[in-house]
Amino acid sequence: MNVARKSCRIVVTGIGLCTPFGPDRESSWQGLLSGRSATRWLEAPQWTDNTRMAGAPVCLPEDRPFRHREPIIELALTTANESLRDAGLEHRWLERHCVGVVFGTSKGGFHTFSRLMADQRLDASNSSRVDPSENSADWLDVFPNRAAAAIAGLVGGYGPVLCPIAACATGLAACLRGAELIQNGDCDIALVGSADASLQPALLGSFRRLGVLSREADDPSRACRPFDRHRTGFVIGEGAACLVLERLDSALKRGARCYAEWLGGKMLSDPHGLTQLDPSGTSLRRLLADLRSLTWRNPDYLNLHGTGTAANDVVECQAIRAVFGTEAEQFDCSSLKGGMGHLLGAAGSVELAATALSIRDQIVPPTVNLVEPDSECMLNHTSGKPKLRSIDHAWKLSMGFGGHLAGVCLRRLESAGAGFARNSIRG
Repeated sequence: MNVARKSCRIVVTGIGLCTPFGPDRESSWQGLLSGRSATRWLEAPQWTDNTRMAGAPVCLPEDRPFRHREPIIELALTTANESLRDAGLEHRWLERHCVGVVFGTSKGGFHTFSRLMADQRLDASNSSRVDPSENSADWLDVFPNRAAAAIAGLVGGYGPVLCPIAACATGLAACLRGAELIQNGDCDIALVGSADASLQPALLGSFRRLGVLSREADDPSRACRPFDRHRTGFVIGEGAACLVLERLDSALKRGARCYAEWLGGKMLSDPHGLTQLDPSGTSLRRLLADLRSLTWRNPDYLNLHGTGTAANDVVECQAIRAVFGTEAEQFDCSSLKGGMGHLLGAAGSVELAATALSIRDQIVPPTVNLVEPDSECMLNHTSGKPKLRSIDHAWKLSMGFGGHLAGVCLRRLESAGAGFARNSIRG
């Protein structure tokens, strides 16, 4: 029987990142702080018709130690490995412990799916017979849980392995579930996060028909403009993040560095529509109010969802104004999607990792491409350049198509006895 630890304190001790800005944590973080955009025009095979499409492909490591035909599996292994090394955790030690893996991919191996479908069309056009077993192993890489299973194989532990799917809130959903596993005594350490690699014609075309992609025709680096009065939609990016969550007592015992303390979070739903929030913002206001009750104070930094769509940016900002009123002037906000694009299923975990790094460095990353703020989206959006400030509490919001809402609260760990020096664990 599992022993519940509802009162245990949880901390973030490791972060792995792979984004359009860089193949690791620090290069990605410096890119997010730079105030520049990683978006560019896509070329074949990512887009093949006469319409130019903007996107932000992920940067993979030059040595690519986990080379794999399916990008999300490679991204999952790359970020998980970096997060473990960052936390000072050795694989041999982990094999003897109950380690949970909660890693989402939103839609599974989309590159593999597109490739296999193209192969089948080619076989059909050549009137050749397709052997059903020929690509059976490749088809397994399409399954959404394959990335989580790959991380479990890397770790070698015997804890639970889960794969939440909540559209663009997948990353936060995975982190919330991982923290819950630790609190319930289902595991001692949880590797949590998500990956997404969706720059494929089928998905780009679908999102364009939904009317949510940017219509920028001149400069791809200016395509996504969160909260700007000239915004026309978002740009799709690729990436992944993996965070190591563990009990505070365990982290202190082994002298691990703690990026931030996990205070908790919540998920709700907005049933208004497939791609748009309820204009009244009722569900989002309730989520924000619940997070405020959880922490009993306002955030110093609020990392927004901020996709750059006309309607949803307004709803998000006005919900914040409705809950905090004039107190919203006291904290800073930003959206990271103007710089690295919307990472879809990976957005929540990557942006939560950035939120933890903002606590580490006491700096608010900027909202890129916000030049003329929309009068209906007025908050302290940290336009253009990062801002140094004291950050004790930081929140992260995510919203997914279909009505998924999620929020997570972090705080800076008290310096007294917190143990910020990192040491490798000994088996």
